Amino acid sequence: MKTVLIIEDNKTQLEMLRKLVLEVNPRAVVYTASESKVAYQILIEKDIDAFLVDIILDVTKPGDTSGIKLVKKIRTIPKYMFTPVIFITSLEDTTKYTYTDLNCLGYVEKPFSPESVKQLVKKALYFSTDKEPEKEAVHCFRKDGILFPIKIRNILYIESINHVVNIHLKEGGSLTIPYVSCKQLLEDINAKCLVQCSRNTIVNKEYIQNIDLTNRYISLYDQKDKIEIGITFKKKILLEFGYGH
Repeated sequence: MKTVLIIEDNKTQLEMLRKLVLEVNPRAVVYTASESKVAYQILIEKDIDAFLVDIILDVTKPGDTSGIKLVKKIRTIPKYMFTPVIFITSLEDTTKYTYTDLNCLGYVEKPFSPESVKQLVKKALYFSTDKEPEKEAVHCFRKDGILFPIKIRNILYIESINHVVNIHLKEGGSLTIPYVSCKQLLEDINAKCLVQCSRNTIVNKEYIQNIDLTNRYISLYDQKDKIEIGITFKKKILLEFGYGH
């Protein structure tokens, strides 16, 4: 599943770009933002495969190039050092800087040609770089407006109790965040090592010591607590570990 972040202050053009991306890849997840602050928050919380960035994000400021400044900031983040960037611009003489200093994949001049956009998006999604190795990947959980970066490898299991999510950590302790469904958590974190084993529980496969299908529970290394396997998830666990057909 590919993810694209479009940063464009003009709502009409933003929606047009979103539709063009989905024409190229109907299964793509498209995030949108009209300003740098919101865009930065999205790209920190999510893993983005390609960026479409309008160079001018504030038409009220003469000479505004906040889109370029945002990409310059993006390039300082290790996982986005080589992520494809397509600039949307109405400026002249920006190509040398965007190509050499910011390693952009290409740029589209306004008013843009839909076909030109689609060709660049195809190229961006085809050549998009691999995300961080899962063992080093970090997911940012949000609580009270604060982001808490947690390494995926440090998550033992996640459980939802009384509409509160508890993230139990390998290094000890836990992080409590407001309720999010297990399905949404799995989509947001997007890590192959995490598997849902009941309606309210997700477990990290890397730390499973034993699976008792008869009594329907999972034991983790160095943990006294047993993780319940939901009745409707028993078959899924069988398939996940190669016991099903």
